[in-house]
Amino acid sequence: MPEVKLPDVAFSWENIIYAVALIVAVAGVLVAIVKGWEAWKKISVRDRVKQLEGRMDKVEARLLLGDKRFDLQSDDMEQTLKSLQALTLHFMTGNDHAKLREQFDELSDYITHRATRATEYALEQEQYAQNVGGNHNG
Repeated sequence: MPEVKLPDVAFSWENIIYAVALIVAVAGVLVAIVKGWEAWKKISVRDRVKQLEGRMDKVEARLLLGDKRFDLQSDDMEQTLKSLQALTLHFMTGNDHAKLREQFDELSDYITHRATRATEYALEQEQYAQNVGGNHNG
């Protein structure tokens, strides 16, 4: 069988240092890429959290204004039903003017007070619209 000669490979200190330096450089590049990716993800998450917090504040403000609006409508319905009841009682009996007068006075007071509450609600709506209009984060 013929003898197979392997090429001469020189294992000198220069070649070993070069190989180690190459391995360290490749590892350093990989570490830099991984650390950069982690930092980018953290920045990205931080921005998204800020946007979501801004949206959450807007939603909470809208819900609060909606609750106030429903309270106004609920009070309106209560007064309407009381007035309807007094009118129905008057039409049925025909002689309960005192109760009708009492309900009329209560309704007049409510309407006056309701106008003030409606104005306050409109101002809150306007302030909310200005805050949302000036802040378009999400």
